[in-house]
Amino acid sequence: MARLRIYTVHVNPALPHPYEAAEFVEEGFSWKAFIFSALWVLYHRLWWPALVIIVCNIFLFILMQSEALTHLGYFILHGSVHLLVGFYGNDWRRKKLQRLGFITADIASGDSLLRAEQRYYDRYFATHPSAPFVA
Repeated sequence: MARLRIYTVHVNPALPHPYEAAEFVEEGFSWKAFIFSALWVLYHRLWWPALVIIVCNIFLFILMQSEALTHLGYFILHGSVHLLVGFYGNDWRRKKLQRLGFITADIASGDSLLRAEQRYYDRYFATHPSAPFVA
């Protein structure tokens, strides 16, 4: 059984058809952000968190090489950085969208991103029947 995922839907009201450029951001912990922390934030163009993560990783590595930090300590602190990125990564994405002028337009749910998008657009076109759809 697939688990239900909840997404916030962000649109830019400055666009002529804002629903066409809707951004879906999943709620909760992000496993992709946890596993690929620095690469994940770079992929989403979150420059400041990426810089902080890279500096933290370099600092932890230098501490371990100078023997001020044991391998176990390095593993624990490095894992903690990854946990923080997993928990806060999607929040950072929402903040970035807010800075870019996007507003939270809706909340959509589904067993996948595709199903959540489908539900959102079904609701949108049901309430806006004259809205043109440009593919």
